[in-house]
Amino acid sequence: MLDNATYNLMETASHISKGLHRYETFKNDAHGCKECQGMWDEMKRTDEQQLERVVNHLKEHFARGADAKAKAA
Repeated sequence: MLDNATYNLMETASHISKGLHRYETFKNDAHGCKECQGMWDEMKRTDEQQLERVVNHLKEHFARGADAKAKAA
């Protein structure tokens, strides 16, 4: 069973990941507004950075969990 912190990281990574594909649609819909297109590009970059941060930290949680199980065995 996962602890709450690890579960929350997994849920957050899933949520961010699912939303990333939408930015290209939003950008295409804003074809007449360069400012909107720039905003969608920036938001996508920000979400990609957040996803990377969450996933990297999630890997640390999994590694700690594996270490704890190995010590308990």
